[in-house]
Amino acid sequence: MNFNKYTLYILFQFISLFGTPFFYIPMVIYLLKINYNIAVKLIAILIVTEIVCGFIKLIYQKDRPTPMKNKTIFQKYYANSFPSIHTARISALLIGFGSFYTNKLLILILTLITINVAYSRIYLRKHYLIDVFAGFAIGAIISIILLMI
Repeated sequence: MNFNKYTLYILFQFISLFGTPFFYIPMVIYLLKINYNIAVKLIAILIVTEIVCGFIKLIYQKDRPTPMKNKTIFQKYYANSFPSIHTARISALLIGFGSFYTNKLLILILTLITINVAYSRIYLRKHYLIDVFAGFAIGAIISIILLMI
């Protein structure tokens, strides 16, 4: 791997972190102090997103672009590419957060982060395009439904 490819690989690994608990847990904790109601709604959205995506991953077996070991139940879970949970999480946050805060710059930044997380998962050969589309759709649908309750 040359310097440019290595740099991009590290950059996209960093961008992928926005679709993980390392990003959304501190964000929700911070929101608990600012706006408790928004934080609680986002926690519910993220929990349901995790459960739905996790259930699909356990039921639907689809190898990642770069296959992984899949002997144990944990390995099988991580070896499955469909859907992209990173993309589901960040899209759920985007829609959930965007429904409370209508600042156009903030929405643009969150949208760019969501697109970059989705692309990073493809670039890193963790998911196919259909996986990130499904992740986005699942996160969006769950957010919309839970926001209506």
